[in-house]
Amino acid sequence: MRKTLLTAALCLLVPVFAKAQEADVLTSQLSIWDSPQPDSQMVETVDRGARLQLEALYRYWGLGRNGWFGVDYTDFRFPKLKETGRIELQLCELTEPVGGYEPGAVGVVAAEGKDQVAVAFKDKVFTLNKNACRLIQKEFNVEVVNLPAVLYRGELEIKLKPGQVVLISPNGSVFYDNYLYDSIHFPSPDESPDRETLLREINRLIDIFNNAKYSSPLADRLGYFVKTLPVRNEDLKVVNTPTGVGVFVKLKYRLYTRDGKPIDDRKTRLILKRSNFIFWKRLTEELFSLGVNKFVELDVYRFNGKGAYDDEGFVASSYHFYKEYGFPDWRAFVNLSESNLSEDLWFFADQVYERLEGSDED
Repeated sequence: MRKTLLTAALCLLVPVFAKAQEADVLTSQLSIWDSPQPDSQMVETVDRGARLQLEALYRYWGLGRNGWFGVDYTDFRFPKLKETGRIELQLCELTEPVGGYEPGAVGVVAAEGKDQVAVAFKDKVFTLNKNACRLIQKEFNVEVVNLPAVLYRGELEIKLKPGQVVLISPNGSVFYDNYLYDSIHFPSPDESPDRETLLREINRLIDIFNNAKYSSPLADRLGYFVKTLPVRNEDLKVVNTPTGVGVFVKLKYRLYTRDGKPIDDRKTRLILKRSNFIFWKRLTEELFSLGVNKFVELDVYRFNGKGAYDDEGFVASSYHFYKEYGFPDWRAFVNLSESNLSEDLWFFADQVYERLEGSDED
């Protein structure tokens, strides 16, 4: 039995990584983690503009010299495919059902006799009569898929994520997961979402949020509320990259009385962390639904009581982390996002939580 060929075929299930490239950090900050998991240990944080070595892609995580990071937050340059070797295989394409595999499935011939062949399908080996399959001798390049790809076989489409390994023959056919596919394609990123639509939907959600704040028991008790100002054209920045579209949204906050007058001589602080996180979560989800497919960064500015607005931090969310893990609640949104918000941004937090929402908020 040709153990080396069988071992090589089975090992194709393990991600193989490519030569280092580069990734430029686009968001205000980016965390580096010790493993490609959202609950792993943070190693360090780097700032916008930092250039990281990108040694490997695994799904939507990138491996740098010091750890893993979300590549949605970066502009990264990586080849679509990376050749890591070559292999010659004899394949068996089934012409009749065998062990749960339908005709058309393809296994690796591990041993051949006069009338029979031993064929490996993933972790199972079957001894078959030669008339049960069509024997194919091919040389393949072993390739790492570095960007989202699609395999085609007739009308069938199979989507691949970064980090998966395929075998590609000189004529373009692809051996993957016990089938031979006709070709592999790399879809182009979607066109940039319509800017006017983004602004309209952002301000629609802001109006809803402001109305809820205005009519809240707290605003009635205090006589004022924190208003989110409308987002203007210059407050929205759309970033187009070869791997998708990200947006920066500048959110400005200012105290207003309930009769609609701005309070000019007081520094604005946000009241109730939970309600603000819920709003930011909803706004981020809406932008993702409108075609933003890389990241959303919300930059928070508050009126300083001296005629200007101060930068108090940001919350940035990855599109693919959202698609992978979801934001079932505001806590998941916070845990899966990059953020750095000034503690001075919040006021009366503990007292307000105790009176209005319970003391378990933080």
